[in-house]
Amino acid sequence: MKDLKNRLLSLQQAIGNSFDVVYRNVEINGHRCVIIFLSSLSDSQLISDIVESIVITIKSEVTLTFYPGSVEPQSNLHKAITALLSGQCLVLVEGVDKYYCVETRSYPSRSTAEPSVEKSIRGSHDGFVENIILNVGLIRRRIRDPHLRVVINKEGVKTRTDIAYVYIEHLVDPDILTDFEHRLTTLDETEILSERNLSEQLYGKTWNPYPHVRYTERPDISAIHLLQGYLIVLVDNSPCAIIIPTTFFEQTKQIEEYTQTTLIATFTRVIRLIGILFSIYLLPLWITVIIDKNPTMLNFPLEDNVKVLEFGFQVIFADIVVEWIRQSLIHTPTILSGIMSFIVIFVLGDTAVNFGVYTNEILLMIALCNIGNLLTPNYELSLANKAFRILIGLMALFYGQAGFCIGVLFHIIVLLSTKSIKFPYLYPLIPFSYRECKKLLLGAPIRLRKEK
Repeated sequence: MKDLKNRLLSLQQAIGNSFDVVYRNVEINGHRCVIIFLSSLSDSQLISDIVESIVITIKSEVTLTFYPGSVEPQSNLHKAITALLSGQCLVLVEGVDKYYCVETRSYPSRSTAEPSVEKSIRGSHDGFVENIILNVGLIRRRIRDPHLRVVINKEGVKTRTDIAYVYIEHLVDPDILTDFEHRLTTLDETEILSERNLSEQLYGKTWNPYPHVRYTERPDISAIHLLQGYLIVLVDNSPCAIIIPTTFFEQTKQIEEYTQTTLIATFTRVIRLIGILFSIYLLPLWITVIIDKNPTMLNFPLEDNVKVLEFGFQVIFADIVVEWIRQSLIHTPTILSGIMSFIVIFVLGDTAVNFGVYTNEILLMIALCNIGNLLTPNYELSLANKAFRILIGLMALFYGQAGFCIGVLFHIIVLLSTKSIKFPYLYPLIPFSYRECKKLLLGAPIRLRKEK
């Protein structure tokens, strides 16, 4: 009895007083048990089943059995407290020095729905949620292979966030898996709250705007990459998965490529790549044509007297206005979306043109470039492309043709120097691989890598 009281006291001192920490005493035939759980994270029905199992097994004088959840005996107090704060139930039994951690977690969670930034017409319409257990289930539902491995870690001093990495044994690249596991074991004592936070801790935080990993909220995309030998990382409380490794062209793919006929998939893929290319270079190229009086010798109708500063201000301001609108639409409540549409008509409509804020030609070019941004499947990649479009546009504005060429060269150098895991960022274009470029443009069926 004294030992049970001491262990219970140690737990109470470590946890403190919180309204959702519940202690329940169960005493049957002289045997005493204490059940501790969080009412905010535990399933009340499972707790009831545990109490029932204690009563039945002690009265029947058989070995103490907990059902229906899985049970892990734990000797370490710190690990037992972490399990408790994760939503598991702790059972302390008189005369036994173990902390029984029983699975009773029931996290608050929304229902699965199609991600708003990765929509598909013919693909599945479910998506990851903030519950890591459900996310793992969405992947297992698609890949019913005994070689599928799901390894979970807890990272963060205060948060102790669950981080699960998923791969298919014999298919995953061993170098990538070894590198990731090494980086995970050498994490500093920092808090992990999101997949972006984890990515920065694993691969460093730089001023390079291009993402080192690919993010997705679609379980079907994750399943396809697992079958192709990639590594998937899930972070609890985040509906986004990390795909490792990635390249620039890998982030231009979308699920529609696997749901359409070969000809249509190839057509849309090529059109999309052209649109992404235009979203980066079309506006700076047009600025160069205007500033240098059409050095391309094409029959473009140009104004004779172009005021550089005025023209440059109009172009940059129009692009910034579109970015303001994009950000405001993200944060505007649904009930106020009609007002936002009304504002956009005045800011980017005939009213602004009549006041001379910018010309129709400028609005047309800005619209084409931003369509290319919206065409980019990866949200982080589209923002990085927009940042370089503005930078190259400014260099073309001040230095003309030379500034445009230097800006394009600088952009390519940044892409080449972007750190990716194992593969160069512009692979398969640089270094060139005919086989992989053919797959990129023409597509290919989902084939398993040869087992090693």
